[in-house]
Amino acid sequence: MDLPIEETNLAGIGSDADKAAREAAARMEFHWQEGVGSSVGVQIWRVENRRTEDGNPDFGIADWPRKHYGRFHRGDSYIVLSTTVDPSGGDKLLNDIYFWIGSVSSQDEYGVAAYKAAELDDLLGGDPLQHREVEGHESKGFASCFPKGMAYLEGGIDSGFREVETNEDLHAHICRLYRIYKQPGGKTPRCFEVPLACSSLNVGDAFLLDAGSKIYTWFGSAVSPFERNKSATVAHNLREDRLGDCECVLGVDDDDEVFWEILGGKGEIGPAIADDASSTEKVMYHLSDEDGGVKVKKVPVSKDSLVSEDVCIIDAGDNAFVWVGKGSTKLEKQHAMTMTDKYLKALGRNVSTCVHRVLEGQERRCTPFLAVF
Repeated sequence: MDLPIEETNLAGIGSDADKAAREAAARMEFHWQEGVGSSVGVQIWRVENRRTEDGNPDFGIADWPRKHYGRFHRGDSYIVLSTTVDPSGGDKLLNDIYFWIGSVSSQDEYGVAAYKAAELDDLLGGDPLQHREVEGHESKGFASCFPKGMAYLEGGIDSGFREVETNEDLHAHICRLYRIYKQPGGKTPRCFEVPLACSSLNVGDAFLLDAGSKIYTWFGSAVSPFERNKSATVAHNLREDRLGDCECVLGVDDDDEVFWEILGGKGEIGPAIADDASSTEKVMYHLSDEDGGVKVKKVPVSKDSLVSEDVCIIDAGDNAFVWVGKGSTKLEKQHAMTMTDKYLKALGRNVSTCVHRVLEGQERRCTPFLAVF
């Protein structure tokens, strides 16, 4: 598969002048100032799509309040920076940059998240691992940033939700129903907000009803022990967030009139929801801008196919990897994620695929990559 570089919108970039300009742009972004990535922990920013006085779109990013860490709106995109200590010893810090895409986030917001992630990467010297994460299909590394679990909320910055956030407590006056879900092979619970109705319940999962002063858990007849236990943990964490100023009712039964009244009355409970099937076939490509054109060539899935002079794309089903060789060109290094996204779409890969950028020599930091070969 060949594509002239003029058609990729990447022509003319990758020079020293371009790198300097992008680094300058990164330093002008207020949220990238003092101390970003210099201490252990997690930092989150949300992409904000606002309007100027003349009605034109005005994109930027804003700090996501720490009390909301782990809560993501399906209509938004976010940048998450995780900073950890190098386990091999010494004082070196390792950075992972994730850009998380909500299932109903706009293409513009997705683009801003990817661009800002590249800015942050520049500011941190180009050494971080980069990851594209998609709602409900996150990597284990991303999930580990939120040991208390993740919650997916409806709406986003354009939905007017920001007005709700001015309440002292995010959930103080709004009842929300969550499906507690464990991703196959994962340990971090996901909490998907679902319509506040009995019809949202199913026999295969646990559910949590946050009614402000009371938090209820309800279990389907075929719920797994893990989901049952995690729903209690999530309820406990919510109660702690409110300094104990609410009551937990674990394992609601058919006689709890208040619970069923909030859901609009008892009704038929749905069947268990089947897990999404995912492809396990592995495919590998070389990506090169040799001779002034971007070329993609299919190669055997093998460590021997990793060539230092090129970028390699490995499609492993739920995960795709962008392996950037030390001898690859500046254009390939700086825009590997963008180029890979373009080619994954051309190759028909699912939009839920997590994408990880790994520089040659960083392989040990990306566990899913090590499992490919």
